[in-house]
Amino acid sequence: MARKTLAEMVGIEWRYLANIENQGAIPSLPVMIQLIKVCGLPVERYFNPEIMREESAQRQRVSHKLKLCPEQYLPIIEGAIDGALKMEQTAKQKEDA
Repeated sequence: MARKTLAEMVGIEWRYLANIENQGAIPSLPVMIQLIKVCGLPVERYFNPEIMREESAQRQRVSHKLKLCPEQYLPIIEGAIDGALKMEQTAKQKEDA
């Protein structure tokens, strides 16, 4: 997304956004919340970073993608997860036997 477009969506000047990106300027709380909403970022990353540190990078990516996924596709994703968990459970049962 173009910086100017994002700035317009958030309601700030593009120069302010450039300062946040390039100079490390700390945005005001309302601007930060708007950036998180518009970009679909995980709020936990910014307001509760301990939770994010506990998860692997891959889990964080999958979690973020899941939040962006349209509702109608969630049953497919849930089925894939259920299948993976069942495979893992079966493998553990074979190890224990």
